[in-house]
Amino acid sequence: MLEQKILEELQISLEKERDLLTKELETIATPDPNVKGDWDIKHSEWGENQITSQEELESGESVNEIDEDMKNKALSDSLELRLRDVNDALERMKDGTYGICDFCKKEIPIERLEANPAAKTDIEHAG
Repeated sequence: MLEQKILEELQISLEKERDLLTKELETIATPDPNVKGDWDIKHSEWGENQITSQEELESGESVNEIDEDMKNKALSDSLELRLRDVNDALERMKDGTYGICDFCKKEIPIERLEANPAAKTDIEHAG
């Protein structure tokens, strides 16, 4: 069982990371009001409209906007997954299952939790 002081330090670390991830996500996405924990990317200036003509496509402007949206979607997905892991870890702290490997149910070494406070598994079961 983790010492209370270490647990509190890990919780603070997770809360800071949650706040940073949320701020970063807010620059490129908005929370989906229909799905808890899901984010929708903010589209480029062209908005929700599809490319409507070959002329727009040839201008390159719409292609660049689509490319930017695709990059933002990939970044958003990555940030969203990490945010879910962080939130899951905070929930595990609340219910008393934090620091226990999801697979073998043994304690996750403190070194692993310090390196990745959102870890759900020990090294043996990671990946």
